[in-house]
Amino acid sequence: MVSITVVGVPEDGCLSLSSRAVSAVSSARIVAGHPRHLTWFPQYKGEFINMAQGFSRWLNFVIEESEEGGVVVLASGDPLFYGIGNSLVKKIGIEQVRFIPSVSSPQLAFSRLGLPWNDARFYSCHARILNGLSCQLQQGDLFALLTDHVHTPQVIAQHLTAFNETHWKLVVCENLGSNDENITSFSVEELANSSIEFSSLNILVAQRGSNLRWGGQGQFSNDESYEKRMPKNGLITKQAVRNLVVTSLSIQPEATVWDIGSGSGSVAIEAGKLAWKGQVFAVECNEPCFHVIKSNKQVHATDNVALICEKAPQCLKSLPNPDAIFVGGTRGEMDSILSCAWHRLNPNGRLVVSAVTIDTVTEVYLWAKENDLTLSVQIINISQTQPLAHYQRYQAENPIHLFSVTKTLQENL
Repeated sequence: MVSITVVGVPEDGCLSLSSRAVSAVSSARIVAGHPRHLTWFPQYKGEFINMAQGFSRWLNFVIEESEEGGVVVLASGDPLFYGIGNSLVKKIGIEQVRFIPSVSSPQLAFSRLGLPWNDARFYSCHARILNGLSCQLQQGDLFALLTDHVHTPQVIAQHLTAFNETHWKLVVCENLGSNDENITSFSVEELANSSIEFSSLNILVAQRGSNLRWGGQGQFSNDESYEKRMPKNGLITKQAVRNLVVTSLSIQPEATVWDIGSGSGSVAIEAGKLAWKGQVFAVECNEPCFHVIKSNKQVHATDNVALICEKAPQCLKSLPNPDAIFVGGTRGEMDSILSCAWHRLNPNGRLVVSAVTIDTVTEVYLWAKENDLTLSVQIINISQTQPLAHYQRYQAENPIHLFSVTKTLQENL
């Protein structure tokens, strides 16, 4: 038996409410929600549970009252679009809830702008940090961004500016469906510098203005797109090896990744492009590298990469458990770093280690043997063309040992 009916209320209230929605409220034992929604139902004289008392407390009251049935929850637009619907279903089960939705704010926004939205993507900035937004934007051409009182349209535009995402056309849609509806278009720069106080009921539509992704650098970028610490070649895992490392890590979109000994940040950044819904931690204790990593992640628009300016393994305890780990530098702490990394690695996660010197190869091999692990090992030999008078010759680079292993569920127990 249904104990809670969730009614989606449009901003113009009575003009767009269905008879089914009006009937549900009229016959309710208890109505719960925001007072501004209740104003559209003057005929209701029963008990009202006001959401202004605080969401957690309000939700507990609603769940308690649902045991007797006859509860109607009022919500904006479509309750299953970043709304209360999901929380209620998780609490009491889909069998106990029915929905009477109205048009969602993105649907109204796209209709006002005349934009087909079958391929649109959606991102809510409610109660979350903006790091990761730029990565999400690489995955589509049309977005509806849900703002809040902290992440205003201006703050979002400023974030896009910081990560080289200035080609977007932005449209702020305020009070959609109401009498004071307002729609205004901006460039990213215009909105970032705007002093307009928008209504709290706004949604930001973003349309792509360029086909170039990741700050124009693309995926699997070449070495020239990265700033490097001197000397000339810098602390960077070269492109051919970097691409092999990233694919060996088997990174999924929602993965958490550690890059230990990040150097220029190139592996972390390319990992961030694959883990576009996840997060990447570039661990580096060498101070001259800090500016280089920060600069590279901005140039490549990878705002899901966080720089950890501390030495491993000490700093690793504060990081979330990873799904993939790359170890490119250890500062003499190979055994302790590998042991900590392996302990924290999630089941089915991948650990990849690169080694240039014979000493490092020996350290990794002995660690694996002591822990009864069988490593997959590749020796990578790369030669690049170099001019020789009027000819081209090959110049061999240092061979790289690449160790990789997957953590099975049994090894996690």
